[in-house]
Amino acid sequence: MLRVTMSAKGQIVIPAEVRRKLSLKAGAHLRVYDEGGKILLVPEVEDPVSSGLGFLRRQRDRQAESDGKEGAPDRA
Repeated sequence: MLRVTMSAKGQIVIPAEVRRKLSLKAGAHLRVYDEGGKILLVPEVEDPVSSGLGFLRRQRDRQAESDGKEGAPDRA
């Protein structure tokens, strides 16, 4: 478990290990939620449509690999 300290201004530093794992860069936007007394920080995706299409593309590629159709053409 990682531990952070809040400053007098309410600021915290997200540990480098977590920033690297989540690919967070300076200027990243995070949503803040109060979930039953817990603070939840959720990174916003820059372009949700492109991000969703990327997910669908990866799913299609995985399916093609499992069907033995590697190198399926990209229609997107």
